Amino acid sequence: MRTFYVLMAVASLATSFCASKPSGIIEPGKRAIQLLPYQVTVEPSVFETSFFPDAIVQRDGVTIALTPEFLGNLPVSSGRILATDPVSMRTTAFTTEFPRGRFPVELAIARFNGDERVAFARILFSAKPVAKWEMALIAGQKPLSIHDSTYYGYSVDAGTALFIDAEHVAGLNNHLDSQAAYEQLFIKSFEVNADSKSYRTGFLYAAQSDTLATFATGWGDGSYATYVGFDSQNRPCRLLTDFQVIPWR
Repeated sequence: MRTFYVLMAVASLATSFCASKPSGIIEPGKRAIQLLPYQVTVEPSVFETSFFPDAIVQRDGVTIALTPEFLGNLPVSSGRILATDPVSMRTTAFTTEFPRGRFPVELAIARFNGDERVAFARILFSAKPVAKWEMALIAGQKPLSIHDSTYYGYSVDAGTALFIDAEHVAGLNNHLDSQAAYEQLFIKSFEVNADSKSYRTGFLYAAQSDTLATFATGWGDGSYATYVGFDSQNRPCRLLTDFQVIPWR
């Protein structure tokens, strides 16, 4: 069913360009930054503690076990980052300017009642503790409290999302020159092997260069908010998308 919707959604999105360099999944390698567990004092604390080893949360009588998964170090060349769904592929970056370099992308995998979902996806820009969280904004959006009943989010129509530096969007679009290229990246690459029912939750992918991190989105299709964590010196140290698996408001 997921394959069917992705193929239908991307059929009309092909461009006339072709990739000039090899592409494929990038092995995670060594973390560029290591964050050790610490005493979290800023709410929502689950944004941080979900990535700690052996994390457990209780919600509505359900025990949720969380496991961090490291996908690799994402190159950030411009400091302008997009979080988007690969079908709509919005091209507007968040207004926050992030550090440049290579930074770990991590998922928090939630397991409960025999199910498994990606609860959060984040980029870790430093090992500094988070002093405050704010909603990530694009140009023209007014600030909202993270505890507001309304939020800004990006729409997901194929159960998949991605992080990418703004400078790499053109290269990615050039790479995705056909339905077959979309299918290879966003369907076949998620399959562990052709004969199994096992799927990857996410990975870094080289498309003309190692340009994006892509991952499954919690409950699948929906609208998901992204937040920026700032350290005590008001420098961005996290970028996190919440896939609404764990209630926290």
